[in-house]
Amino acid sequence: MSEFAEDEVELQSLVKQFLRSISDKISSAPSPECAEEILLHLEETDKNFHNYEFVKYLRQYVENALGSVVEEETNNLTREDGQHAIGSGHDTLIHAVTQRTRYSAEYQQMIHTLKNTMITVVESLKNKSEEDQLRKEETHQEKQHRQSNIQFTDNCSDSGSSFSRVRENCLQMMPINACFINFLPLCCILAPISG
Repeated sequence: MSEFAEDEVELQSLVKQFLRSISDKISSAPSPECAEEILLHLEETDKNFHNYEFVKYLRQYVENALGSVVEEETNNLTREDGQHAIGSGHDTLIHAVTQRTRYSAEYQQMIHTLKNTMITVVESLKNKSEEDQLRKEETHQEKQHRQSNIQFTDNCSDSGSSFSRVRENCLQMMPINACFINFLPLCCILAPISG
């Protein structure tokens, strides 16, 4: 059972892959309840259900956790002559073994471990998705900010030659304006940094 927890990273990958594979089916659902209903009946409606790596992984996990219990219960319910001790028919035996297995301590432990591990995996995937979304938004904002800075700087540098001419003219005309004119190009350079 601890093997399941050790494979958490692999399980995250399998869950992500599984969700990508069925995303069309789920995203077309008109409500979360409908999406849940689609998931509940996926084995019946998706011909590829047993080919998903996540499903294969879970099947193997259940086999590892409960295989010996099923075998033991089958042996307990089968007489030495091969006849079923609980009545006739293969379906009756399957039903009885399933019922006994469901009430076993091993089954309860498996469900508890599976539930806790899946909660951890889903929370981790959710957190990673939110972090990725935030990073994308930050990157997009930074890109927009850089583009606006470049445009602003370009506008300032384009007008640099006109600033030089104005400065020269002003310097010749009034010394007080010279300080102000020299300050304007500096404002163009510093404005994107402070904003």
